[in-house]
Amino acid sequence: MVVIMSMFDQFMNRIPSAGLSRAFGAVSSVEFPTPIQGHLNQLYAKLMGVNVEESERSPKVYKSLNAFFTRKLREDARPIDEHPAGMCCPVDGHLSEFGPLNDGTLVQAKGLNYSLVDLLSAAPETKRFRSASYATLYLSPRDYHRIHSPVAGLVRSMNYSPGHLFPVNRLGVRYIDDLFPRNERLTTFIETKAGNMVGVVKVGATCVGRISVAYDPFVTNRARARQPFRQTYEHTEIGCGDLLGMFNLGSTVVLVIEGENFEFSPGLAVGQEVRLGVALGDWR
Repeated sequence: MVVIMSMFDQFMNRIPSAGLSRAFGAVSSVEFPTPIQGHLNQLYAKLMGVNVEESERSPKVYKSLNAFFTRKLREDARPIDEHPAGMCCPVDGHLSEFGPLNDGTLVQAKGLNYSLVDLLSAAPETKRFRSASYATLYLSPRDYHRIHSPVAGLVRSMNYSPGHLFPVNRLGVRYIDDLFPRNERLTTFIETKAGNMVGVVKVGATCVGRISVAYDPFVTNRARARQPFRQTYEHTEIGCGDLLGMFNLGSTVVLVIEGENFEFSPGLAVGQEVRLGVALGDWR
C-alpha cells in the first residue's frame, strides 16, 4: 500500500496540473457558434448524467461549457433548511467523511488522516476549532458547481493557500497522502449569529479552472497570482443558502464546525448523496 501511494504521488507530481487546469479553464470558456455549443453542452450533460430538468435554462442556450458548468438551478429546485441553530448542506455532492475532530486531525480515507492546522494553513481562526466537527463533501463533474453558505451570519475572513491541483476523486483520496492540505484551497470563515465559527474550505483539483467567491473579486489559479492571500471583513452579511462561490468543474468542500455541542443529523452516512439545502446538523 505504501509503495502504491509513493508511486502514484510521484506520478501526479510530474503532471503540470496548474497549467493543465488553466488550459482546461480557457478551453471551456471558448464560445462556439450557438448550434455547435448547444450540442456540446447536451453531449456533456448526457455523458456525465447531469439532471438538466433542474437547470434554470436549457443546455442549448449556454454560450460555453464553463457557463453550463456554473449554471444556476431553478428557484424551487433546492429548498433551504433554515433552522436558526442549524447548518444546511452547501452543495450537491457525496458525503465522503464526517465526524468530530480527533486531536486536531480529520479523516481523508481509511488509514489516512491529515492535520487541521495544515488544512487551514495555520490561519488565526484555527484556534477556534479546538472542539470541532468536520464534513467532507465531494462534487463530481455532473453535480451543480455553485457553493452556498451553510449558515447565516457574517463573513469574517478569506484565506487563500496556493498548492497542487491533484485529483480529488476516489483514487486521489485513497493514494495521495495529505491530499487536501497539499492542494490549492480558498477558505471562507463565517461567524454565525450565535457566535460559532464555520470554515468553508473550497479545495482545488485537476481541471478545476478557477474557484471564485461571491463576496470578493479574488479568483484562484491565475498564472501570476499564486501567493498566499488573506482578507478580513467587518460587515459582510450572508444568509443560509446564499451564494458563496463556485467551482469551474467539480471538486471538494470541507466544512469545519466550531463547538463541542454541534451534532450531525441522524441518518447521515459516509458515501451518501446529499443535496444543497438539506439539514446537516445543529448546535444543541
